[in-house]
Amino acid sequence: MNIVNVGYDSTNYYVLADSQPRLLIDIGWPGTLPRLRYHCQRTGIDLGAVGHLLVTHFHPDHGGLVQELKQLGMNFILMESQLTAVSALKHYMKPEHHYVDVELHDNVILTFDESRHFLEGIGIQGQIIPTRGHSEDSISLILDSGEAFTGDLLHPMMLNEDTPISQQSWDLLRECGARQIYPGHGPIWALT
Repeated sequence: MNIVNVGYDSTNYYVLADSQPRLLIDIGWPGTLPRLRYHCQRTGIDLGAVGHLLVTHFHPDHGGLVQELKQLGMNFILMESQLTAVSALKHYMKPEHHYVDVELHDNVILTFDESRHFLEGIGIQGQIIPTRGHSEDSISLILDSGEAFTGDLLHPMMLNEDTPISQQSWDLLRECGARQIYPGHGPIWALT
């Protein structure tokens, strides 16, 4: 699986692709669709060919373009545990953001137990797990080859006695075989 970072400003957005782009992980601020298109084009990704999108957590820089991308024909994978958060996203937005509210009736809603089977059906070997800590709705995608897309989960070097939930999430990531971390911000790094 080829992993292409199509992010801009300080946020990483990743496309998983082989012979075709299969999944976009995190998707950008509302109103920035032209920028996402440009960065996809610059890296050789046909945004219109991406079949699915996944959001690690529902903050504006990670989930602001969901409905705009759905209108382009992408299928939105929404974890059952994120339903409340996706509805609350609109409350973070100001009118000048030009946010398009996410419709909830036409998404692929999954439980964590269903994620592996669904991902296999779209050509991705891996699973989606809950990784609370940054937010209650935070999730991570872990590929069987060890790459993990963790959104804004607090880096392990930043953990202390006040961050037990984040520590539990990192323990689960290790248990599930995560070795290479693709964060929402900053460079890729190895999990030891």
